[in-house]
Amino acid sequence: MRVIAGAYKYKKLKYKRNRYLRPTRSIVRKSFFDTVRELLEESVFIDLFAGSGSIGVEALSRGAKEVVFVDNSSESVELIRNNVKPFSNATVKKIDARRFLDDPVLDRADLVYVDPPYDFNLKEFLVELFEKINQNAIVCVEHDKYKPLDERFGRFKKIKSRSFGKNTLDYFGVKDE
Repeated sequence: MRVIAGAYKYKKLKYKRNRYLRPTRSIVRKSFFDTVRELLEESVFIDLFAGSGSIGVEALSRGAKEVVFVDNSSESVELIRNNVKPFSNATVKKIDARRFLDDPVLDRADLVYVDPPYDFNLKEFLVELFEKINQNAIVCVEHDKYKPLDERFGRFKKIKSRSFGKNTLDYFGVKDE
């Protein structure tokens, strides 16, 4: 697996495939970054359920000001730390995503990528995330296409959706009505 674009284009990323870690396919990563391209420069980016850190590393390569990687697996945190060695603006947090929702960085977040395990209780988590996050943030959720998400979570509503095989990316934001 490699970085697709930006300053670290072609940088090889370490990952270890197992039943808990399924790296985001390059077609999905490309679509996501094409969609948020104009928002990424100088952004505060959060990679929730980061796994290998491929999404956050791609964000760093493409100009994010700061990236926070969140995962509760020791194996994943070690992978991420190896993958972000060249970056001084990366923070890796070994913490459960629900506990991370109390972190003050959520007040500064511009972009958040959420990619939990498919058996995770995502809807309940999103309700809490959308209550606590900066109201100007864009949140992208990668999930199983056969488990659709609600159109709205509080003030955040689905503004775009794109499917890739069994994966779907849903984008949420606050739009003035």
